[in-house]
Amino acid sequence: MARTLKIIKSSVHTALNTIGDRWSQLIIQEAFRGATRYEEFRARTNAPRNTLSNRLRGLVAHGIFEQRAHREGAARQSYHLTPLGLDLFDSVLIAWCWGIRWDATTPNGPAGLVHTGCGKSMLPMMVCAHCGGDISLHACRHHPGPGAGFEEAEVPRLHRRRQSGAEDAPRPPADVADMTGDRWTGLIISTQYFGVHRFDDIQSMLNIATNILTDRLRSLVAGGVFERRLYEMSPPRYEYWLTKKGKDLYPHALSLMLWADKWLLGDEQPPVIVTHIPCGHPVEAKVVCSECREPLTVENVNERRTREKKSTAA
Repeated sequence: MARTLKIIKSSVHTALNTIGDRWSQLIIQEAFRGATRYEEFRARTNAPRNTLSNRLRGLVAHGIFEQRAHREGAARQSYHLTPLGLDLFDSVLIAWCWGIRWDATTPNGPAGLVHTGCGKSMLPMMVCAHCGGDISLHACRHHPGPGAGFEEAEVPRLHRRRQSGAEDAPRPPADVADMTGDRWTGLIISTQYFGVHRFDDIQSMLNIATNILTDRLRSLVAGGVFERRLYEMSPPRYEYWLTKKGKDLYPHALSLMLWADKWLLGDEQPPVIVTHIPCGHPVEAKVVCSECREPLTVENVNERRTREKKSTAA
């Protein structure tokens, strides 16, 4: 079941409503790694058959996949990314980058990435298309856009399950798909981009039940995405702030916002305008190789299967 709540308009929410939950996001990632057939998606994601069938139908219905006959005259269908789906490559690259950087990749996720253009192992970076400067949370300013306001949103009544006796140790989100696939977790993270840090303010902004908010906050703290800061001694009260690990999620959220603004708004106007502070231009982002700064595409990125020692998360 789902509940309806009123939240600040955001193209990120629109994007996530289209892309779907964790299973859908894993399916999209595997499509970029070459999977096209049902059994390939099944083997790579370990999704239950009913779940996989439902998610594939949803991705086709939203225009992210299209079905084609696997071979001429064959009854079985294969699934291929449409132009709408292919344009998600930047967000997938950034999600993989975050997982590699913070040792939070899925079990079958890439251990590393290689840019065939320069031949080097690299981490994808989001940069400004105008000035070439790096894009980060602190390098961007958010303004209400012409489509700003509030919208009705459905959020499933889902709760993260804990193992018996693990009340004090909630399972932290494992990767980007884990955080964005659980809509409450994604919404809570998004409040940080609007400068909302206190429990009561987050609850008011999202109209979220206290037990769900407590659970997700504790999970985000356990996962190193949030940190608590004491702002009142008696009784003890805390604010929640993004850690460096949490701030590194921002380019992924921005990539989804820009994707939704491009493909999903229709006749509506963007609810948020993001300006790159160093150059003052509205953000037009591209994802480049960390080694040579050249743009990354589906054709020039390969996987590295074994992990290397890295210091980028330090």
